[in-house]
Amino acid sequence: MGFKMFINKWLVSDSLNSPARKDWKGGFCLDLCDEPAEIQISDLYKDLQRLPVEHPFAILFSGKNSLAQKVNDSYIENIISLFFQPSYFLANDRPVVFLSDKAAWHTGFIEKLSEKCRNQGLSVLLLQTKNGKSIDRPGDQFAYEVTSADISYDAIIENWLSQYLEDKNPREIHFLFGAGEPGLTEILDEIRKKEMELHNTEHYKFANLAYKKQKLIEKYKKELDVKVSAEKSTQLYLSMQKKQTADNVEWYHHEYEILPTWYKRLGHVIKVLMGRRTFRSLFSDKAKKYKD
Repeated sequence: MGFKMFINKWLVSDSLNSPARKDWKGGFCLDLCDEPAEIQISDLYKDLQRLPVEHPFAILFSGKNSLAQKVNDSYIENIISLFFQPSYFLANDRPVVFLSDKAAWHTGFIEKLSEKCRNQGLSVLLLQTKNGKSIDRPGDQFAYEVTSADISYDAIIENWLSQYLEDKNPREIHFLFGAGEPGLTEILDEIRKKEMELHNTEHYKFANLAYKKQKLIEKYKKELDVKVSAEKSTQLYLSMQKKQTADNVEWYHHEYEILPTWYKRLGHVIKVLMGRRTFRSLFSDKAKKYKD
């Protein structure tokens, strides 16, 4: 699924063949804004195979076009299949889907997608994006569409810490950059400078440490769940084996006891003739029964 960090950057484009992708160091976010007929799923799979393994991949539903009335079940199934690609970005084993704050038109489509996922036992994490300047809207989702370098990192980190201290388990911070955004190179250069300053602040160091601790706890919980599940499976197997053995013994005793006496004695004689039992044991309980 690619690497995961406290702060993640995404290059948003309607194609994974965007020229801006060449020197990009973060994740790739595909804007599925076109009608289904214009999306060539087979070509998309090929593009995903060419993605560097260290770069995660995710989907954004923007507000450019409405998909609510234009999609069919097969298209939704194709989207769900993308969630199982090795490079798709997961949060606690849940595929992440970004929703633009202008994507209200997609409500019906998103509901249908979520229902299809639930029917397959898959839970999707929907992250509503905000404008990069909307730091005055605290919440448990930290996804921002960035159109300028005017980002208040301090306020975002403080909001994240506030959620953490309230035990609301905040997720990673995501910044989405449009591949066709005018002046993207300059914007990224300014943001890198701000990040260098941010990394030296005490509240960022504390937040980053808290995030790593949070991820470590989640990892241990997951490993514990796997061990508990394996232990339950082992106990169930042993219980089934024990029951099967008891049933076999009970069946043997029951079937043997209902046999007529003459039939049992004939079996002893056959054992003598086969050389497996001594002849004297037929007449004396003190005699050795079976030969070595």
